[in-house]
Amino acid sequence: MDQKNLKRLLDVCYVAKRVVETLPELPKGMKPRHIHVLEAIYEMQQARKKCRVSDVSASLNITTPSVTKLIQELESFGMLEKQSDKEDRRTVLLILTAKGMECVKRYVTDLHSEWAEAMGDVGEKQVEETIYLIGHLRDTMPGRKEGKNRNGR
Repeated sequence: MDQKNLKRLLDVCYVAKRVVETLPELPKGMKPRHIHVLEAIYEMQQARKKCRVSDVSASLNITTPSVTKLIQELESFGMLEKQSDKEDRRTVLLILTAKGMECVKRYVTDLHSEWAEAMGDVGEKQVEETIYLIGHLRDTMPGRKEGKNRNGR
């Protein structure tokens, strides 16, 4: 790749960031990370009906303490509840409330369904190539070491 095309690629990444920033406004106090947690819980409940904090942490590839804080915030917003597992009382399960399910419906399933339909002209190969390219861009970023950016994060 030459420098001109790298600049074009970085410019379109900036545009992509702006697209994400203009998604529908979230409920007061909520952040995009909260939606990611709700979505992870929703997907696990759809797949196997049980979800623990460690499952969300692994799914989103973020630390358990970070997930725990987000879950406590979501619990305070009334988006989820914690329940003891009937089979193993030591295990705490995360259950979406009706409010949490409505949030997933509005900000994930309905939004993604409508958006995917509008992008029906984009093929699977293009999607896979874009995912690969953005991941490769991230992985080859100068100064990046094992998942860290220049700021050590």
